[in-house]
Amino acid sequence: MVVMRRRALLSAAVGVTVGTAGCLGSIRGSNRQVAQLGWFGVHNADPESSHTFTLIVERDGDVVHESSHDVDAAEDHDPGVASAGAVAECTWGETTGEYAVRVRRDGEEEAEKSISSFAAERGADCVVADAEYENYDATSEFLDGKRLSISLREACDNDGYLRRCSFTRG
Repeated sequence: MVVMRRRALLSAAVGVTVGTAGCLGSIRGSNRQVAQLGWFGVHNADPESSHTFTLIVERDGDVVHESSHDVDAAEDHDPGVASAGAVAECTWGETTGEYAVRVRRDGEEEAEKSISSFAAERGADCVVADAEYENYDATSEFLDGKRLSISLREACDNDGYLRRCSFTRG
């Protein structure tokens, strides 16, 4: 009968854990995919106030674009209808990478989305990002609060995006 001592068992377990650490890291990173960012814009659906939005694009952990845009208050905003907005210049270029986008409203509230995680879920190689600020207090008696959000879409071939990045056109 073979009896394994406790220390031998623990050292074997530590060796297996250390030996598989790289594999676990690659599994965690597998929910990302290199992609291209084809457009990044912001809409202000707040009928009460104009706001300043800062659009930030990161590629592989580095900021490759940052710009501020003053956007007027929405006039007669109807849900589902485009409101006042702005579009970032495509200064990040056609380089693929692990992208993330952030939007900041009036230097305070911020939202962020991973382009790469979205691309991996959808198998997309090009993604557009659309940030929107909504003021529910002003638009509905049933909803209260404000919301800054970013929507992602596989729509780089859609001509409906004003000033879409030129490198996304086929």
